[in-house]
Amino acid sequence: MVQEQATSLSELLYNNAPPNNLDLPIIQERTEAMVKRIAELLDELKDLQHQLQLHKCVFSPARRIPTEILMMIFGLYSAKPPWSDYDDSEGWKRDRKDLSTITLVCKRWRDIAYNAGQLWAVQEADIPHLTQKQCDTLLRWYARAKGTPRTLALRNPAYDFHSKPCECYMQTAGTHLCSNPVLWRVLKEGAPFSRISMANFTPTCFKNIVRYIKSNCTTTATTGTSQHWWDNVQKLVLDFHGDANDNDPYWLQPQPPAQSIFTSFPDSLTSLILHLPNLEEQPQRKFFEIPGTVLRKLVTFSISYSWGGPQFLTALQHCTNVEDLSLRLDYREASESANLGDQINVTSLSKDGHIVLPKVKSLLLKIKGASAVEHIGVLRFPGLVKLCIKSEDEYDTPQPYSNVLKAIGLFSPTASQDFESLRVVGYIESNDLYHLLGSLTSPLTHLATDATFDPREFLKLALDAPAGSQNIVPCLRVLRVRNFPRKYHLDSLFLYIKSRQKHGKRKGEVVMKAPFDGLKWVVLDITRSERDVKKQFYKESATLKILRGSLGIKVERTGYQPEYESDVPA
Repeated sequence: MVQEQATSLSELLYNNAPPNNLDLPIIQERTEAMVKRIAELLDELKDLQHQLQLHKCVFSPARRIPTEILMMIFGLYSAKPPWSDYDDSEGWKRDRKDLSTITLVCKRWRDIAYNAGQLWAVQEADIPHLTQKQCDTLLRWYARAKGTPRTLALRNPAYDFHSKPCECYMQTAGTHLCSNPVLWRVLKEGAPFSRISMANFTPTCFKNIVRYIKSNCTTTATTGTSQHWWDNVQKLVLDFHGDANDNDPYWLQPQPPAQSIFTSFPDSLTSLILHLPNLEEQPQRKFFEIPGTVLRKLVTFSISYSWGGPQFLTALQHCTNVEDLSLRLDYREASESANLGDQINVTSLSKDGHIVLPKVKSLLLKIKGASAVEHIGVLRFPGLVKLCIKSEDEYDTPQPYSNVLKAIGLFSPTASQDFESLRVVGYIESNDLYHLLGSLTSPLTHLATDATFDPREFLKLALDAPAGSQNIVPCLRVLRVRNFPRKYHLDSLFLYIKSRQKHGKRKGEVVMKAPFDGLKWVVLDITRSERDVKKQFYKESATLKILRGSLGIKVERTGYQPEYESDVPA
């Protein structure tokens, strides 16, 4: 009998030879060995690929971002922006969820975030809804602030139907905000603070809280002497809105100097934001008396004033060191008649009947009412650099913006020659905007406006100017337009910008002529525009192509959404 022999491996693998009984176990063993080896190699490859990815990550630009830059990014990412230009909440709020997310990305980010005291030094609390457990978290976050000056924003949700307004001014028994135990704990264990905001509190609440702070909270040592941390507070925001303020007699009765809330302001105060209550239903006189010693220390001052009458001017005459000033004057019919006995001889406040604020560089004006325009006409700002203005309608009768600028002397030959930035917020007529810009005597370089004016009418006014007239605002370099309404004729705006550029053609090419216009940067903010308006922005009109190409003007769109371009015909 012939003994069976195994077939050669080459015959089996390459010549399609049939396997016999001896071949099959051999092939099975070799197959299992290869499967095992492949698994081992795959595991090794997977580990090598992981190691390769880790090595490649070392080259990532994000890994090389300096710590200081990352801290700035974390701050911008977690900050809650204000609702509008007129919102004073910037720098007072931080998104705790965003901060927590940052710390979960990687160890380096967590270590950087925990060592960035400014990220944790800004906290806010709703009183009386803040619980002891929430207070524990708030204080734990304050502990991470280390030596960074701390900010506390307290808010009484006055318009919450589940909250009852504090009535501590009635001096009756009951639960009052100023005696809230959680608030006491925040003030005692979270101190010291350098900035404090109180929203929807009454003057009586404020006085009682300050009294508690000074009698129960710790002091800080400065320059070898013991000084209470309250006197080191540099920024204070007081918002006296809410129903309880309508009944608090503080505003309606004269107060002895020692009882005034303004005399309890911190000694180191340099920034004051004050929102006074409306008190529309109160015919009595309102009292507003801030000591001159407090006002002369201020560098930033903001006031919301709706009482009518020029009482606020008696405060402004002492603001000789203020550099950033905000005035929100809302004169309604009821408030104007409520203070007829409050008339002040403004001409006695300063020479020539003007109150001169020499250091004001940034001014924000929100004006409602003809009397408000009359009163601010007493003010002069010889060093003004930046102005943001909103003139609201009064009973369907718009107050021209040009009247406001004229009142404060910006059309005068003696107007500030440092004035370079103007922002017009809200509705404005085309002819008023044209008259305003044509009357300015300062070298304005930056202009921002809401797109509420009719660009066709504005273009017509510009083209109808006498031959040889120079462009209005001849020094203008940057134009920003935002809040475009429906059916806004965008090409008329482009045609106006084109009309400013003196040019001709030589051998088929555009050649610029003197006098050369400096407007070379236009920003169109379409973030809050309607869909049909946004579609219009993505069309490259012939005028726009000329601006960008031949005239070299940079036209940008902010709030850009690429999906709209697919709806625009090629």
